[in-house]
Amino acid sequence: MSNNALQITDKTLFNETEYNSILNTTLNIIETARLNIARSINTTITAAYWEIGKILHERKIEATHGSSVVKRLAEDLKQRYPTMGMSPRQLWDMKKFYERFYNTDTKLRQAVAVLPWGHILKLTNKTLDDNAVLFYANEIIEKSWSRDLLLNAIKMQMHKHSSINKNSDNNFNTTLPAIQSEYANEIFKSNYNLGFLSVSEPIKELELKRHIVEKIKQFLLEIKVLPILAINTYYNMAIKKVE
Repeated sequence: MSNNALQITDKTLFNETEYNSILNTTLNIIETARLNIARSINTTITAAYWEIGKILHERKIEATHGSSVVKRLAEDLKQRYPTMGMSPRQLWDMKKFYERFYNTDTKLRQAVAVLPWGHILKLTNKTLDDNAVLFYANEIIEKSWSRDLLLNAIKMQMHKHSSINKNSDNNFNTTLPAIQSEYANEIFKSNYNLGFLSVSEPIKELELKRHIVEKIKQFLLEIKVLPILAINTYYNMAIKKVE
């Protein structure tokens, strides 16, 4: 057998090109699943923070006369959810988040809603108009900016030097796969999200990845596009990669 071929079964011979096509297709399936999970986690948690901020706003709880209420609330929540990081500061941040965006247009709220919480805090705490926030929100998603890159861009006032297409929606669905992968990684590793889910980082990431790989294996077995031995081979390779 030649070196550029891979023996899967006695009856099936795959060359490197065919194998790489199968591998890349499988990786794309996994990355798409990871992305969907990440977006679901992020938007759900952000929505929860939004609702908590809304409660504090509507009850007119302010730092001048409501600090004891927020402190007590944080303590009670910490007892119930010890890993969530519900400090008074975190609760005030949720209120500030709600108050900053509840009167803005739908496009801006939707753009901000898919951002990691740490990035939202950076945008909320800076004095930026709505167009600038929309610009940075789109850049974060399109280019997978870290918080440090975001802060540097704000310091450079990049929004003043780049054109903002006000008629275009966030093009998250057309973002390059590598960038989408970085976005998913950011969400999975966010301390805010890990605390909310009450899991530790190593356990959570491994469990998520193993779960996704298991789903992909079951999917391939069901559609019967490959021999079982080939599927098991790819499964074992994927498991080693995520671990």
